[in-house]
Amino acid sequence: MRINCTLNLRRRLDNKQSGFSMLEVLVTILVVSFGLLGMAALITTGMRSNNTAYYRSIATQQTLDIADRMRANLAGVRTEDYNAMSAVIPVSADCVAGNCTSAQMSVFDHAQWNTANAALLPGGVGAVSGTPATGYLITMRWIEKEMGGATDSACPVGTPVNTRCFLTRFSP
Repeated sequence: MRINCTLNLRRRLDNKQSGFSMLEVLVTILVVSFGLLGMAALITTGMRSNNTAYYRSIATQQTLDIADRMRANLAGVRTEDYNAMSAVIPVSADCVAGNCTSAQMSVFDHAQWNTANAALLPGGVGAVSGTPATGYLITMRWIEKEMGGATDSACPVGTPVNTRCFLTRFSP
């Protein structure tokens, strides 16, 4: 037993290093901090992309909404009541409570649609242009701060920066 104790003591005395040096600890902290910064950047980018995808899905649903409204009022489409729907929300009659003509229904659809666009998308507006013969172009626009001052190539000339556009061709 005594021999065993002396050998262990000699091994401890011969081995000059015990534990980590300060340099190794600093390098480890540096590597871990770069890893954590990378993970934070990855999470931030993922959240930004998720926000963009959310807005695009709303724009898609709103485009389908006005297309369905136009299909439901084919008389208004034939008389070209939907040809120049702008981003301005018009004053309309209440077509839910009473009977409306096809022209009144198109104004009601326009008002309901752009009211929903403004509520669902930041700065959201929609416009429809075209004719029954050539088809319709549905344009959705909204402000997206994640663009960083860039312009969307899908937007018409003169659109402000940080504005995202979603265009859909439609034929009822």
